[in-house]
Amino acid sequence: MIARLVRASFLQRPGRSLLLLAGYALGVGVTIVLLSVGGALVEQARDKELVGGGDLIVLPAGIDLETLKTGGVGSMYYAIEQASLLYRQVLAGTRFEDRIAAAAPWIDDELLYLESDSGLVPIAAAATIPGLAESLGVAPALVAGGWGDIEADRRWRDPTDAELYRSLDALHLPRGAAAGDSTWAEWHYFNVLLPDSGWLYLTYMIAGRVPNGLWGGRMLATRVRPGAAERAYSSRVSSHEVAFAEGLPDLAIGGSSVTIEDDGTYAIVARIPSETGGGALTVNLTVAARSQRYLPPVEIGGEGMVSGYTVPLLDAHADGRLCEGSRCRRIERARTYHDHNWGTWGGVTWDWGQARTDDHSVLYGGVGDGDPEGGAAGPRILYLADAHGFAGIFPIRRLATWRPDDDGRAAPDSISILATSGADSLELAVAVGHSRATPVPVRADGPAALFFQIRGWATLSGRLRGEPVRSAGDGFFETWTR
Repeated sequence: MIARLVRASFLQRPGRSLLLLAGYALGVGVTIVLLSVGGALVEQARDKELVGGGDLIVLPAGIDLETLKTGGVGSMYYAIEQASLLYRQVLAGTRFEDRIAAAAPWIDDELLYLESDSGLVPIAAAATIPGLAESLGVAPALVAGGWGDIEADRRWRDPTDAELYRSLDALHLPRGAAAGDSTWAEWHYFNVLLPDSGWLYLTYMIAGRVPNGLWGGRMLATRVRPGAAERAYSSRVSSHEVAFAEGLPDLAIGGSSVTIEDDGTYAIVARIPSETGGGALTVNLTVAARSQRYLPPVEIGGEGMVSGYTVPLLDAHADGRLCEGSRCRRIERARTYHDHNWGTWGGVTWDWGQARTDDHSVLYGGVGDGDPEGGAAGPRILYLADAHGFAGIFPIRRLATWRPDDDGRAAPDSISILATSGADSLELAVAVGHSRATPVPVRADGPAALFFQIRGWATLSGRLRGEPVRSAGDGFFETWTR
């Protein structure tokens, strides 16, 4: 029956039938070719010489693997963000040292252009770090010359403490849309827990139309003792009394300064007058990392907004001397946190927090669009570190701030965060212990918002890499409300 139908169809419409037959044959031919190519790619994927000599390859999330293998347009200009962090604290760190013998960065078939007398010549370039390629057993057989690590290779794979913190904490000049914006600001922030259960907020800030307009420096400090009146300190200086250089971390504002020493410790010096006319605050501390837990520099932004952030010291301690007027005390191994912000801050709010629990350092945050009750302009993330360093980064699915009697201007009494990534799920529950509210004009045409600085107790729970997580500790948190 089928044969009779085919014959009848061909006799009635011979042209159409031949066209369909040709199309079918072409489709079969293309399928055969694709299957052949796919088989070849599978064989190539098994060849260590073609994939850098390793058993595992790390690629950017979402990349089209087939396009990458065949060298199409989609494989150009890709990069792995924070590759140095991934290498140092995951692939070459202590977390997987029983499973990873060696690792190396690898760039293959990168499109470059060579400028010659005859014009631009396209070339394909490849790169790796020679010493690391040697450890993988895939160093090239040299015909002539030498091939070894240069100083930049060493700094990338194994920087000294001073090199690491200087690269993380480098200062900026505003570029692009931020250039000439009067709301530009950049600051070093330190939070020091003091022996009497109090704490110190300390900020070194430069702000304004840096570097060719009206700008200057500002020092801010708040000394908090639960159950006692807070003491606020501040001073302003002109740009002539500020010293800094783009790409370096050291900052001097009047007689106050932040300096990274050659051993990787921070020397922080400050003398700040009291806002109430009492004695000045004098700080002379050395801050050192207890463990290498850090968030490398990241930048987010939207239309008309630039925002950058890094946390060089998630887990540090301070030693030195602190004076409030004539009353001085010695500080020994006081728990200290340090971060660094830069960007344009007109009409901007944020949610932020950092906590130290039994086993983890937790950091979360997101920058808002100026409406304290609105959403964040950029992503909200939870960043986790432990004794091995970087432990994970998780998109925040829910961030809820609870206030007594649903009073929109009341101080929060708790914060709840849910962050997930694949099968991993973490919850951070914060019970507010102390809060400080400061009215801040967010928009020129709107009412002042209340900016809350909070000290509280935190519980981290959930599952991470298939294992249950539960630890408790304390930390500092910030949020806004109208």
